[in-house]
Amino acid sequence: MDVVVALFRFFVVYLALIGTREIWLHGEVDGLLYFTNQSGFLLAVVMTWAGIASLLHKRQPPGWFKGGVTLFLMITGLVATFVLDPEAAGTPTLTLGLTAGQIEHQLNPVLAFLDFLLLDPHRRMRWRYAWWWLTYLVAYVVFTTVRGTVWDLDYPYGFIDLGELGWGGLLLNVLLYGVGFAGLGLVVILLDRRLPKHAILGSPVPTTT
Repeated sequence: MDVVVALFRFFVVYLALIGTREIWLHGEVDGLLYFTNQSGFLLAVVMTWAGIASLLHKRQPPGWFKGGVTLFLMITGLVATFVLDPEAAGTPTLTLGLTAGQIEHQLNPVLAFLDFLLLDPHRRMRWRYAWWWLTYLVAYVVFTTVRGTVWDLDYPYGFIDLGELGWGGLLLNVLLYGVGFAGLGLVVILLDRRLPKHAILGSPVPTTT
């Protein structure tokens, strides 16, 4: 069973790399500005680590890291579904008949959550992790705001575009999204603390944090 778990995780790595190929294959480093692509690279890293650990029966990635990546993928999926404009019609497919948007915004978040739910050991997260994860999101907004104001460059997303929103609108969005993201992080931790200690599928070696 552990081999099947590892193969599943390596498949997720494949999808994460396909979704971010414009960056690592074609050198379009500006794509790293997008939270979706940052989450995709983090997903590739944590799933590679977890897949190798499953094959070799070594310790899984720590709970704060795996939980954080799971949260970021959930945020990616939710923002794409409820905030961003739909993907343009006629967008070319990349693999398995799927477009980049379908892979990064729909499939990867679902697979990341299922992996966390079914294949991870649980009861290893601390409540403070929710605030750790929130600092990454706040740092992301600070970076994009400084980049946009100092160098007069485009913002990656309209809901954090200082030029369009003004300081009042930006701070309101940061507050609203921050509360939502922190709440979602607490849900991830709550699930971890309620699920069985051992993985539902496979037999991963757990970590304590």
